[in-house]
Amino acid sequence: MIDPDIKAMLDRLQAAAGDMDAPATLQQMPDLYCREYREMSRAPDAAVEERRVGLPGTQASLCFYRPPALNEPAPTIVYLHGGGFMLGDAATYSRQSSRLAIECGAVVAFLDYRLAPEHPFPAQIEDTIAAISLLQNDATRYGVDLSRLCVMGDSAGGNLAIHAVRSHHEQNLFKCACLLYPVADFRPYAGLAPKSASDLAFASGYYLEFAEMETFAHAYLGGDMSLAEDSRVSPLAGSFPAGLPPVMMFLAENDILRDQGRALAHRLREAGNEVSCRCFDGLIHNFMQHSGISRCSDAAFLEVCRMVRAALEG
Repeated sequence: MIDPDIKAMLDRLQAAAGDMDAPATLQQMPDLYCREYREMSRAPDAAVEERRVGLPGTQASLCFYRPPALNEPAPTIVYLHGGGFMLGDAATYSRQSSRLAIECGAVVAFLDYRLAPEHPFPAQIEDTIAAISLLQNDATRYGVDLSRLCVMGDSAGGNLAIHAVRSHHEQNLFKCACLLYPVADFRPYAGLAPKSASDLAFASGYYLEFAEMETFAHAYLGGDMSLAEDSRVSPLAGSFPAGLPPVMMFLAENDILRDQGRALAHRLREAGNEVSCRCFDGLIHNFMQHSGISRCSDAAFLEVCRMVRAALEG
């Protein structure tokens, strides 16, 4: 089953690809991703305050999105974006970040991390740790309530969010974690593990394709595919401690990453952690992006926001 609005979008993209003389090059992909993401995202209902802060020792930065009339210190979402570690930035996600801030009643601290292939693993993990350290050390300066801190990530950003909660669990830093269709295992795309049922069922024609994941893996790992065995790259290759913050996981029915998301939820529960896992029927990878062109995706977007808001207020 697939949502009719999503099916129409996929048909348009397929037709547009057929009209192109050649597939987009690696140099063209960032601009294409940015344009498509913004065009498909729903605009926020109100303006938010935006502020960019550079991180010391790196080219990365944090972009703060603050809703109007939000009291300080405020609940805060550390947002780690997707795009296979190669694509995406604050401009790409600006509509989504603003709307998340409004709907969740929180500051969104969006990490504009360094991108592969120019900056391969572990640059993105280093930037994530630097961003979290900045918020911890300067919470008052940025109006952050550290008792109401959520880490949230989609796709590749979900991978970074898993590492963030696992590496900070002894500090009890995060009140909750929200994982959106996370990359939990790069090994199938590095040729080091069998393909899952969802890898096979949705390998092409469903927005995120298996061949793209192979491209992302090669760029992120700097060509050294053996690194996919590292648990920082493939969380499912390692173990999970008990005592992690409550995890909300949101998956899509028609997504190659669906099964590894379910496997991650199972492993987290096995370790004794609290996990809720919701798989949206009819939707595809990156459904948060599709809120502007799919009513079902927009409903999913709002459900995610309601759950995050309730977790931060609870």
